[in-house]
Amino acid sequence: MKNISISFLLTLLVAATAYSQSIFNGYAYVSDTTAGTDTIWYNLSGSGQSSSLQGADLGDFSTNLWLGGQSGFWSNGSGTQFVTLNYSITGQASASGTVNYAFQYFEGPAGSNNDQWGTDANGANASDLSVDLIAAHSLAAGDYNLVVYVEGKANNNVSAFDSNGGSNYSATFTVVPEPTTYALLLGFAGLCFVMYKRRLS
Repeated sequence: MKNISISFLLTLLVAATAYSQSIFNGYAYVSDTTAGTDTIWYNLSGSGQSSSLQGADLGDFSTNLWLGGQSGFWSNGSGTQFVTLNYSITGQASASGTVNYAFQYFEGPAGSNNDQWGTDANGANASDLSVDLIAAHSLAAGDYNLVVYVEGKANNNVSAFDSNGGSNYSATFTVVPEPTTYALLLGFAGLCFVMYKRRLS
């Protein structure tokens, strides 16, 4: 009975290894200008950047907040269905969505299924695939929390995740009015003050 149990466990271990996938060297970036330019990169599972996305204050944004990223995905010989950066936003408003990754290049020998995927146009992509969170979800001025994780799914329908050990990566950001909005508000306040003074005189 003991020998059968050990054999069964070994079979399960071999089967699990045969169908396992993994995500590695994950990074995310944000930009307040144009998709894929002036980007600030953060570590997810990767360690090549100076800052981690986990716990980061991404800063203030007015008209644009582009979110993109890059990850390695090992499909273990099965081929890849997709790799995506998934996000949710809470705060002044709530929203969620998916940023699609495109294949960029082989991390290892061609056909090794150890591939680099991402949104940035530096790989095989013709254009950047990052998403402007402010425009996509009409985010008003206010403070927000951003939560992200990466999923890679192989053709055998088995997924791997870069999810900070299952708790996902969390950061904060603030949407502020455009400088022109401030100017309009100041101008309106000034006009009101002038009208008020005229009524008093």
